[in-house]
Amino acid sequence: MLKRSLSIEEIGHVIAIAGPVIKIKGMPTVKMGEIVLASQARIMIFKIEKEFSQALLEEDFAFGLALKDSKEIKVGQEVKRTKELLKIPVGESLLNKIINPLGEDMEIEKEIKTKEKREVENLPAQIMDRGLIREPLETGTKIIDALFPIGRGQRELILGDRKTGKTTIALDAILNQKEVISIYCSIGQKKSEVVEIINTLREFRAQNFIVLAASSSDSPVIQYLAPFSAMTLAEYFRDKGKDVLIVFDDLTKHAWIWREISLLLNLPPGREAYPGDIFYLHARLLERAGQLSEEKGGGSITALPICETKEGDITEYIPTNLISITDGQIYLETDLFQQGQIPAVNIGLSVSRIGSFAQRKHLKEVTSGLKLILSQHRELKKLIQLETNISEESKRTFKRSETLLVFFKQEKHNLISTFIQSIIYFAILNGFFDDIEPEKITEIEKKIPHFLKTSYPSLEEEISKEGWTEEIKEKMSKIFAEFKNLI
Repeated sequence: MLKRSLSIEEIGHVIAIAGPVIKIKGMPTVKMGEIVLASQARIMIFKIEKEFSQALLEEDFAFGLALKDSKEIKVGQEVKRTKELLKIPVGESLLNKIINPLGEDMEIEKEIKTKEKREVENLPAQIMDRGLIREPLETGTKIIDALFPIGRGQRELILGDRKTGKTTIALDAILNQKEVISIYCSIGQKKSEVVEIINTLREFRAQNFIVLAASSSDSPVIQYLAPFSAMTLAEYFRDKGKDVLIVFDDLTKHAWIWREISLLLNLPPGREAYPGDIFYLHARLLERAGQLSEEKGGGSITALPICETKEGDITEYIPTNLISITDGQIYLETDLFQQGQIPAVNIGLSVSRIGSFAQRKHLKEVTSGLKLILSQHRELKKLIQLETNISEESKRTFKRSETLLVFFKQEKHNLISTFIQSIIYFAILNGFFDDIEPEKITEIEKKIPHFLKTSYPSLEEEISKEGWTEEIKEKMSKIFAEFKNLI
């Protein structure tokens, strides 16, 4: 006997198109975030609303975002449900590849086949599933590792005006990683800039990295999805118990894209024409970063979001939103950059709310007094310029702070280990370089690693294990006396 089965399929129709925004009539049970199909074109449902017609009948409408070029979609076209949310491929096979937010390899322009796919939008880990942030994520940038240490699982904002070195600091942090998986998420940059970043990562042999790029020429929808897709990739590796560093470059452009889409979606504009949920947009993204507890595998996601300011104003809407979401900020100042103090980190306005909790013992012990000396530098400089008589102790403090500022200068991609940093900080704070002009500290810095490696190869292991004991301090006094005789 022939059996017949009845299947019910929900079908809507396109009734309006405004750029990437598609208005669909029908499909009363469609869900937010669901993928629907107009022929072969994929549309992600983003807003659902009910309207009353002239006959006072309630009608259902849905607003969707076309994931690719909306030119293929026509008014009147049928739209079918898939009952699936947007997913992207995840897995180890994506390492060292350049992909777009849909998981397609940008170099061969094909989707990467993996065993697993994950939804782009996910809830952050629950508070009881998180662990304490105690393991350092060393960036190789001296001023950051010493004064504003970053821990694995932290969210540290990098902000400053255009062309002040924000991307360079983030790239150096990626280049300094050996075991940590790094994801660089480019949002709204020119293709030429993205290519330059990729070339830098490959030239300096970055390990275990993924570049996820949505350039300025891509659809606003693709640019909007970029940071969420990147975070989904990071969560896959974190759930495998691995540590991940993710860079968002930058969230200012991401906010502009969301403002553009929101206006097309007829969402009510608020301050500076941004929609009311602009804070929630980035909060729900960055809350997905963090350190998992040992019971949950112990993996972590460290987020370095980048934010662009205008004329150094960190009180603008988007910068203040991001400052309140993150665990600290590194502020790059244009004046310092123009004066040649590179990286141009403003010590007074920068902060790490994790701080020394996530700093190696040997570095923590010799950097505790740095901020005090540097905080006195500006006032002492004014007094010296006015030819005011100051005490010998104040003169020593000023000389050491000048030496520190010279030492903090660093060429891009010239990374320094925390061991060498701790050696030099110890020498400066204990007066071993008081009789040397600050300008010569750069030359000395280059010679110390070779000298220690050839003459005292076990010193690094001793300091890393035992810290700065009295015995090691006495030994260092003899080492520096020997070193100064050689130079």
